[in-house]
Amino acid sequence: MYAMSKLVNSSFLIPLIPLSASFLIAALLFSFNRTMNRLTKPVSFLLVNSILLSTLYSSFLFYKHLSGKFDIKPFKLINSDFLISFRLNQSVEIFLIITGILALLVMLLSYLKLPRRKGYVMYLTSLCSFFGLLFFYCLSTYSNNIVFFRL
Repeated sequence: MYAMSKLVNSSFLIPLIPLSASFLIAALLFSFNRTMNRLTKPVSFLLVNSILLSTLYSSFLFYKHLSGKFDIKPFKLINSDFLISFRLNQSVEIFLIITGILALLVMLLSYLKLPRRKGYVMYLTSLCSFFGLLFFYCLSTYSNNIVFFRL
């Protein structure tokens, strides 16, 4: 029982992995612009694998039939307390898997079809951060008022 709650509590890694990878690449892109624009294959590999890892982790959670709700410690920002809470159930896990598969398809097609010009690395970085935010929205409690799938 304790291990299952640890898996539910670690599901914040699903949006964190693509967001951290895209922020790392963005920081490197702003620091070393010319060099990073030449490294299109390693950047694409890192960003696609971050989406793949998030999708595999959400499919693992779906396979284990885990559900629950957890909160990240509240933090104070400009006289306001913010509490981030995630809810994980079977419909959210299915939606995470579908989002991850679509993200993989879009990023792989972008890798295969787009020419590697100056804005290519920034495009893939913004695409990965968009899908990371989409993963975050899928897990948030505000998006779970509507049931997408009834299982």
